[in-house]
Amino acid sequence: MLKGFDPIIPSAPVLMILGSMPSVSSLEKQEYYGYAHNRFWKILHHVYDMPINDYDEKKKILYEKQILLWDVIGECEREGSLDSAIRNEKVNDIGALIIRYSTIRKVICNGKKAYNLYQRYFSDINIPCIYLPSTSNANRSIKEEKLFELWEQELTKSTVL
Repeated sequence: MLKGFDPIIPSAPVLMILGSMPSVSSLEKQEYYGYAHNRFWKILHHVYDMPINDYDEKKKILYEKQILLWDVIGECEREGSLDSAIRNEKVNDIGALIIRYSTIRKVICNGKKAYNLYQRYFSDINIPCIYLPSTSNANRSIKEEKLFELWEQELTKSTVL
């Protein structure tokens, strides 16, 4: 079984971003979105114009913009990094976290796997949940400019610039 990460939680999060499960590269580096070609941190850099030279700088964006970062899946079996290879997933207790941090006003799911699992296990949560196309390098169904634009629209509506 692969085990994911603990959430990154700022003091009063207003937005929760949920991925599916960290990639092999991310697990090795012990960093969210640790694979160099994943566009998650590049998008946050683009939107907030903050440096992303190391993991501490990346996390600083989350803390300053009050973005809670976690994954829907806490543990699973998987060969490689593709979401399609995930089996026997055990989900994180997202409901308890949302109760604990009542400042959260929106959930963004990074990709279809995260969104579908969120809808299956947490559809009773009364907070808007938005699907956005995956920032994974494996997602080439959308042009990068459009991906950045969609993420920017949601992030600028959901956080303080």
